[in-house]
Amino acid sequence: MDQLKEKLRVFVWPYLIVALSFLLLYSACHWLFFIRMELFAADQDVLNYWAPMGLAWIPVLLFFRERLLKLQLRNPENKVFLIQMYLWLAISVPTVLAQTYLIAATGKLTNLQVISDITKLPPTKYYHLSQTYIDKANAGVVNDAEISGKLNEDFKMYLYVVLPIFDKPADTSSHKTVAWYALKYSKTVSNKLSPEQKEKEFRQFANESQHKFDRLEVNNFSYLEKVPGGQDKDAWLAAIHENKPFAGSGSILLQPQSGDFTQHTPSILWTILAFILAFVIWAAIIIYTKIKPREQPYGNDWHTPHTADHGHAHTETRQRPVPPQQPSFFKPHKGYYVTPALMYLNIGVYLLMVVSGLGVMAFRADDLLHWGANYRPYTINGQWWRLLTSTFLHGGLVHMASNMFGLVFAGAFLEPLLGGKRLLIAYLTAGIVASAASIAWHPDTVSVGASGAIFGLFGMCVVFLAKAYKNEYAKRQLYNILMLIGYNLLWGLSGGIDNAAHIGGLISGMLVGLILHPGVKRRILEMQKGEPLDEENLD
Repeated sequence: MDQLKEKLRVFVWPYLIVALSFLLLYSACHWLFFIRMELFAADQDVLNYWAPMGLAWIPVLLFFRERLLKLQLRNPENKVFLIQMYLWLAISVPTVLAQTYLIAATGKLTNLQVISDITKLPPTKYYHLSQTYIDKANAGVVNDAEISGKLNEDFKMYLYVVLPIFDKPADTSSHKTVAWYALKYSKTVSNKLSPEQKEKEFRQFANESQHKFDRLEVNNFSYLEKVPGGQDKDAWLAAIHENKPFAGSGSILLQPQSGDFTQHTPSILWTILAFILAFVIWAAIIIYTKIKPREQPYGNDWHTPHTADHGHAHTETRQRPVPPQQPSFFKPHKGYYVTPALMYLNIGVYLLMVVSGLGVMAFRADDLLHWGANYRPYTINGQWWRLLTSTFLHGGLVHMASNMFGLVFAGAFLEPLLGGKRLLIAYLTAGIVASAASIAWHPDTVSVGASGAIFGLFGMCVVFLAKAYKNEYAKRQLYNILMLIGYNLLWGLSGGIDNAAHIGGLISGMLVGLILHPGVKRRILEMQKGEPLDEENLD
């Protein structure tokens, strides 16, 4: 009974308070700052999904990290991490579900006699028009494309169309409108197609979209919804900008919606059920898990037992050897600063693009160019800095995450051998050479990513493992890294991947490795003898 009371006091009731507080606090901030006051323009997907999922780690680590050490677990390090993952899901999922309900439930429907009335009334999310004229003859259009899928297997094509909305047909002569009717057409094909085949598919897609547009009854809608922030809104705004006859018009974007407005709000029941289910599962986990006795240390299972020596009158304390703590690949520590710094810099640039409302899973080519992507027509016309800046940009979440795995994999091996300064110089050199190889091979391709620089590190690994180490472990590691390089180069043949940058970075890294090889070999001998390492010994 005492254990049950302790479990409820330490784990169950605190979870209930923290999870409910997080859901209510995040929802209140979302409603106040982004819905009610509209102080900030943000990507709707970030607000609804990515922000609550990311922020949910804060209460997990802040309130439960130390508490979980009180649980009596086998293999505690792995199980504590799994329990933290469950807590993260249990807190974030109901919050995500609540945001969808919040937006729909708090969105008001405003009745407008004509579209020009929209500027005379307080802004709302939904509108009903009594009479209107939507001008199909003066459409603004932009096209876009992105590569998606877990393995970059999909090539998605988009057409964004905006039509000016007027009170009556005679108003078209003014070439001024306050709002636009937003349409989107899309099609997905295989990313393995050649550039010529993709061009053919796009022409076919454009013809199909034109046919759908010609048959569209633009007045066949129940109500209009204001377009939220995000990639789609940016594309529609670009379409407005391309509609030169209507330059200087308003930029309110409205999407047509069908069906009964009273039925558009999802049920709050799903949020409540998800919260209750998460709480019940958490309570069951805690009830069926033992907690450590109070006399047993919570932080470490390795403790000092006291044993009596029968041949002496006193008690001798013998200490069980404590295993040394394994340094983390993700945290800076002595002799390992540059690799995690480069990783966090790449992640930081990605997060800046996300919070700027440019997307999460993928970014548009125009946005990447604006942030410094490598593009031959721009680069060779004086913007040479793109050779470097493009190495810190990524096309999306999967692209960034896979590259950071490769960076840590190679950097953790190389930085103790080279030292931080030389690793940084080698990384930047390989990245610039890879970018130069990319624009030399691709005349009209937007290129981003750290993979060229990382392939340079792979090239150095190959040289050092082949020439500096002479043991079976080195042979196995050399085989593994050659397989990794070969797989990535072969996958690059499928399309959508800049193999020119990969090969350029790989070759430059191997050349740098050959130059540094004698110093690295001496350093390895020093490490084997246990002598103190001197970074200058590489000279």
